[in-house]
Amino acid sequence: MRLDFLVEGPLLRFVFAVFFVGVATRFAFFLTAIVASAKNRDSGLKYVLVSLGRFLFPFHMAVKKRPVYAVLRYVFHICLFAVPIFLFGHIVLWEESRFEWGWTPLPDLWADRLTLLALIFCLTFLLRRIVLPEVRRSSSVSDCLFILVVSMPFLTGYLWSHGMPGSLPFLQKNMGTLHVLSGEVTLMTALLLFCRTRLTEAKCTGCAACVLSCPTGTLEATDKGTDRVFHYSHYQCICCASCVGSCPEDAAELRHEVSLRKILPKPAKLEIRSVRLEACEKCSALFVPEPQLREVLTTVGDNYPRLCPQCRKIGFSNIVSGLALSRKRAMEGKNGTGGQQTVEAPRVESM
Repeated sequence: MRLDFLVEGPLLRFVFAVFFVGVATRFAFFLTAIVASAKNRDSGLKYVLVSLGRFLFPFHMAVKKRPVYAVLRYVFHICLFAVPIFLFGHIVLWEESRFEWGWTPLPDLWADRLTLLALIFCLTFLLRRIVLPEVRRSSSVSDCLFILVVSMPFLTGYLWSHGMPGSLPFLQKNMGTLHVLSGEVTLMTALLLFCRTRLTEAKCTGCAACVLSCPTGTLEATDKGTDRVFHYSHYQCICCASCVGSCPEDAAELRHEVSLRKILPKPAKLEIRSVRLEACEKCSALFVPEPQLREVLTTVGDNYPRLCPQCRKIGFSNIVSGLALSRKRAMEGKNGTGGQQTVEAPRVESM
């Protein structure tokens, strides 16, 4: 069997079948996780519907922190979906298939513009990961490969529709096959693509602001022994980036990850971060993550009292009581000796 017949025939049908079944399976797992998490909420049905709506039509909460970058990502994703779905050549294939589906296509000029715009975005995102030091440190080789995989259907499709130079006969002859093959690879990659929360160890102080802001309970923080452990469930995540918007240290981020193992949901949430808890100087109770306390000491100085909230209340209460007693003794001395009696100031333990 010729390669072009295999790629454009049996392999294409197999990829489409796996893709649609996989998407339906992932959606079922997501809906099951959301319904399960709604059992402990008063407005269970409303919570499920709102979570479903935010998942299908996401609004990235990180827009407030990086508005320009967030808007560019939205435009890129519009190109990513609009071109393959509304391209005239793709619609013709659906009309000629057994389904005989058809819809209004994009004008050719707009299709070309959106294709070139998608390629520009891919190049920009790739250069950003290579050039910017902070982004490069948090990127991996797979991140760059993923951008290249996404760009290939647009590049090969544009070259195929506009013709290849005669000096490249192999590409001129096989560009259509390469276009279909790159599209199949992109579909399978998209099926295995997950967007998950990542807490950067160098920045995260363990304050759990991300946990408090998470609308679906995807993120959880549990104090176990001397550590605070953060857990994450990818099928509960609606990619709203509330964790990114609420993190005071810019430690939370949403990262794409291609993984076959994540297709099936796990019975327990994944541990993504662990921080050591600091003990109170007075009662030895664990009360604050060590990185968070270190950040506070950096801001206010080393003289900051390392006391838990309960001991801090007791210390403050002692100060108020001591001041009241001092004033009472001063008033008694003034009434009894005409103000000549010296009153010793109360001794109050340092907070």
